[in-house]
Amino acid sequence: MRFTLLAIGAVLAFGAPKHASAHPLAPSVLSFEHRADGTVTMGWRAPVKRPTGQSLRPQIPETCEQLAPATVQRTEDETAIVETTELRCDPPDMLGAVVRVDGFEDSSVTVVVRIARLGGDVHHSILDSGTPELTVVTQVDESHSFFEYLMLGVGHLLTGWDHLTFVLGLLVLFGWHRRLIAAVTAFTVGHSLTLALCVLRMISLPAALVEVSIALTIVVLALEIQSGKHGLVWKHPWTLPGALGLLHGLGFASVLFDAGLPSEEIPLALLGFNLGLEVAQLGVVAVAWLSFKAVCSALPSTWRSSPTIPAYVIGSLAAFWVIERVFAAFGIVV
Repeated sequence: MRFTLLAIGAVLAFGAPKHASAHPLAPSVLSFEHRADGTVTMGWRAPVKRPTGQSLRPQIPETCEQLAPATVQRTEDETAIVETTELRCDPPDMLGAVVRVDGFEDSSVTVVVRIARLGGDVHHSILDSGTPELTVVTQVDESHSFFEYLMLGVGHLLTGWDHLTFVLGLLVLFGWHRRLIAAVTAFTVGHSLTLALCVLRMISLPAALVEVSIALTIVVLALEIQSGKHGLVWKHPWTLPGALGLLHGLGFASVLFDAGLPSEEIPLALLGFNLGLEVAQLGVVAVAWLSFKAVCSALPSTWRSSPTIPAYVIGSLAAFWVIERVFAAFGIVV
């Protein structure tokens, strides 16, 4: 366990005031439903809980006009706000229209865009800070859709500070060892399993409970780092990462329901998203390892061998997330 400097730098960076909170597990969803009378229903779904100071806002395309005031309501489980706006667009099929969401400059949240045309054609795209807008086209390249879901998986890891902290914590615990690969893969397997079960509507848990549980798994990881090779996770590297994967899959599954994915498109979304997640995880640990090797010779030997500092830093940050999420479950913002 010779990764103290890496763990301190990475976790302290994650704990900066602007990004102290982990992002909501499910992205926001912007949908456009084409109607037979020529109108378009624009829907916007955003999680009630989101990082402090981050606020995304969809814009009505310039080729469309609003026909009536928007209606706003909460979902039955009180976890999201849904806003519906009736539009009339020219041309009615919105070809050439620019779909844009503002607020990405201070947000780590992604947006799934769903455009459902008459006849059953459905187009899904991903908007984020690098791509805040898209132009509506006539045809969808299926390979491009797969790539978009793959990139959503990559972005889901890179913008999730709790997830990144967990992955780097595994690196602190295992080092560059086959146990690390087993742990990272166990996360992806667990995530894939519950995501598939949720899509098939075979399992569901309250989002607040899931988020608190995810933070608790990071607290447990900090304790395991302190225990080293005497801990359960070292002996069975798939246990804790697999459990976190199970929980994280529950959190993300709701976006697939709200995006209205047709059944034939769900396997593509699952495969692309989880492949992107696995690639990102392995990329993060590889970059972190190479970064540490580059500065290793400058570190005091006591820093390189002691697990105490990274364990306390990761554990303290995770404990803060637990408290923050428990308060958020009761509507208290910290």
